[in-house]
Amino acid sequence: MKTLVIIAAGCALLACSKQEDPPTSGTREITERHAPIVMASASPAGMPTQLNVADPTGLERYERIVRNVEDCPLEGYQVVPTCPGIQMFNAGIGNTAPELKAAVGRQMIGSGSPAVRVTAAELMTGPNGTSTESQDAIAEAASREHDPGVLRAFIRVIADDGARNPRVASVLLAAADHVDQEVRLQAVYALTSATNRGMHGAAAKLIALAESDREPKVRHAACEYSGKLGSDELLPLYEKLTSTTADPELYSACMEGLVRMFHNHPVFDTANEQAYRLFLRRLDDKPRTEHSPPWNVMSTFCYYSHESDLAKLAAWKQQATWFDPTEVKRVMAHVIADKTANWMARAAAVESMVGLGATKLELAALKRGYLPGDRKDKPVLDKIASAIAE
Repeated sequence: MKTLVIIAAGCALLACSKQEDPPTSGTREITERHAPIVMASASPAGMPTQLNVADPTGLERYERIVRNVEDCPLEGYQVVPTCPGIQMFNAGIGNTAPELKAAVGRQMIGSGSPAVRVTAAELMTGPNGTSTESQDAIAEAASREHDPGVLRAFIRVIADDGARNPRVASVLLAAADHVDQEVRLQAVYALTSATNRGMHGAAAKLIALAESDREPKVRHAACEYSGKLGSDELLPLYEKLTSTTADPELYSACMEGLVRMFHNHPVFDTANEQAYRLFLRRLDDKPRTEHSPPWNVMSTFCYYSHESDLAKLAAWKQQATWFDPTEVKRVMAHVIADKTANWMARAAAVESMVGLGATKLELAALKRGYLPGDRKDKPVLDKIASAIAE
């Protein structure tokens, strides 16, 4: 699940951006979830961009354009972009008004072609989101969809609407129990959307996935991304799953989720004090090992590079009045001094020290107990030296 990187001088790129960029493979869905189908810029000659969408017969010419993709295969949840049919569709749909596209999508969502159903759902996404009418149409289609790829495409379109639309909420919760692993993952990404905070049943479903899903990939994703909700309901889950490193990858994912509960970089839109205090306790847990604490959360407080939004950070600090940089630096220094901890975790902790405003004297003090000739200590000493030199 984690990718090994050599931490260079300054804040490590992966460490500072880890919480905004999902891991590779299946979890890439988070950033791609709302990627629209690419449309051509020109409208075909003689085709209006507006018409009475209440008249189904007026949609027929557009339906013919959509039917170009009928025989196109799917790759995951997307129509294969090199299919001639999708190219003809893109060229034909042009600058058609969003309301018209949505009307065409609602008309064709029940097609027998998986590619047409995917395209129909994507047509319902406009610059102002998806209308309630379109959400309901997709939710209804999703309730009877048997193709996992098509169902994932449906979920992508309505992923942010669960808290405000009970029909969508039912689809997302049901998808979390789907037999297909990728559908369950898509449900995780939707249920952990910030717009779905407060959605009834979401936290409980995510807890069940993190604790007992049969696939490690789903358990890890549920634990890592649930923290975005910042809900007190999740605290017992994080208390339990960060208390042991028996499953190092699950432990690491849950520690990331715990950080998101109170410090969700880069948006800084969570501030759960109890999660913060649990995080500090976990960093202080002994004995430390190669897995504990996990290196991927140790540069959490590295702000001074990689485009941290300082205005959002300042607003978060005003809300998180309980946050104590001095206490956090103390805990980070303890990790750096502990040779049983992973060297990457210790080096990343130096980045947090810098981000929290450690002075050159404080940074120099971190070298105590380190031997210049020790190969295992060299990366940490190099990190401290580069931090002092900046």
